[in-house]
Formats: sequence, structure tokens, C-alpha cells
Amino acid sequence: MKLLDLCKQIEERFKEKVQALMYVENDPAFRALLNKFLTQFNIDVVEAFSKEEMFTNLEQEKFQILIILSKELKEGFSSFVFNIKTLAPESKILIILDFMILEYLYLLKVDFLDFFSWGVDDFIIKPFSLEEFKAKIFKLLKEYLMFKEIRKIEREDLVTGVFNRKYFEEVIMEEAYRALRQKYPLVIFMISIDNFKWYNRHYGHQSGEKILRELAKVLQKSTREKIDKVCRYDEDKFVIIIPYINWRKSLAIAERIIKKWEEVNKEISLSIGISQILPEISLERSVSFLINRAKEALELAKKERENSYEVDRETLKLIHYS
Repeated sequence: MKLLDLCKQIEERFKEKVQALMYVENDPAFRALLNKFLTQFNIDVVEAFSKEEMFTNLEQEKFQILIILSKELKEGFSSFVFNIKTLAPESKILIILDFMILEYLYLLKVDFLDFFSWGVDDFIIKPFSLEEFKAKIFKLLKEYLMFKEIRKIEREDLVTGVFNRKYFEEVIMEEAYRALRQKYPLVIFMISIDNFKWYNRHYGHQSGEKILRELAKVLQKSTREKIDKVCRYDEDKFVIIIPYINWRKSLAIAERIIKKWEEVNKEISLSIGISQILPEISLERSVSFLINRAKEALELAKKERENSYEVDRETLKLIHYS
């Protein structure tokens, strides 16, 4: 496989444009050379001219490769790498070491293996050939692809292809923390296929799985890609995490889901329970309360007409909440 093909595979498989963030100190000609070289493989290159600018870029965008050439590897370099990995745990870090710095590393008693313990994924010693550099980039992107494949298996529901419950339980804590900290609304939908267990028993598991896949597609098409997260919660339930909009605005999404579902399947109905996060004494309590209220609203919706939704009582009180 060629580097260009690998970049295309990452883009097609995970809908990610391959990007490299490059922080090269005091060497504009060398920086321009690497930039031009990577661009021919359809890799977008963003240059950072300070550590602060690098951190800002990492907060705003996703980078598969981080290329760092620092003229001085001071004792704080390990903390620098740690902070990078905290912001971008999936990114692969390639350190470029100038040949002239090797003696300095020896005096500091820094072993090459120390770089790996700090979180660096690979290093290359300057001067080097572009073919050697290309091989390093290929290796790191291959590792990135394998990591993403494993993560996909861990996070994905095998029947429907949406996120699984394990992933939901992880990400809802992160989403709730950010929403409460930054004071923006966070809504969840708890969605149930009415009488699904009866349908599964009478028509068989294959028919049941077909219904689940149809609903998963409807939910994905009705929500915002890369913002809202559709997860399978249990046998007949899905949950959607919807950040940045309040419960009133989220009703348009619920209506869109129901409309699209009625176009796909006129025999089986849905029920949707809606709740919005509230600040509690702890993050865990806020999340638990959020989920339980969505479940209660779902039970109310099931008692109403077919293909209906209900908002829980506590959420309805948030009339002034943005």
C-alpha cells in the first residue's frame, strides 16, 4: 500500500481528512520542504510557530500526525509531550532530532527510549532522506488506522453500526461535564420501538434486526453528523446525545425522526422520551438524573398515541434556559 492510498483509506473509512500539525523551530526552509513533500500525498499541513499556537490548533482541529523539531530539548520537554497527548490522545507524534543535539541528550542522560515513555510515537534524526521521512509517516498513519479500527470495534454496535452502550456511558460523562462547565444545553432522546419484543418473537430475529438497522439509519439521517451521537442503549432502545440546543429546539429533531420513520415503516411505531441536563451536586448525579428523566418521559410517550414524544416534567420547567 502506498502513502497516498493509506490517506485515502483513512478519509473514506472514518470521514477524516488527513492533517499534519508541524512545529519546526527557526528553520523556515526545512519547514517549507516538509510541507511541500507532505502535500503531494494529499496531507493538509498546518504550521505552528510557537507551543501556544500548537496547543490552540490542537484544541480546534483534529490532526493524525504531529511533527515536532525543537532546537532545545529541555527538561520540560516530557511535560510538553504529556500536554499534547492530553489534548490529542489519538494523534501520532514524530520528533525530529538534529544530529548536533545528540551530545546534549547524552549529557542530560536522556535515552532514546525515554521519548517513548513520554508519549512520543517515533523519532527521526536529521539529516535524513525524504524517503526515510515518508516511511516514518506511513508507519505512524498505519498505526493510527489500526487504532481507529480497534476503537470502532469497541464502540460500535455490531447489528446497527451506531455507537454501543459502552461508548454512550463513556461519552455522556464527557459531554455532560463540558455542557455544565461551559453552560450550554445538553439534551438526550431515549427512543423505543413499540412492541419490539413481540415483533421479534413472532417474525424472528432477522426481521427484528432489519427493523433496528432501519431505525438506526433514520436516526443518523435526522441528526447532525459529528455533533449528535446515536447509540444503541439496549435490545429495543436507542439514545441520542444532542449538545448545544435546548429541549424546545430539539423538538424539531423529534418530529423529523417520526416523520422519516413513518415514511420507512408504517406498521411499527416509536416512542421518544426527552430530557435536558440540570446541575446537581455531582456530575454523576446530573447524568443519572438526566437518563432517568428521559426514561420516565419515554414511558409517558408509550401511553400516548403511536409515534409520539414526551418531555419530562423537570425539563419543561426550563423555560428560561438557553
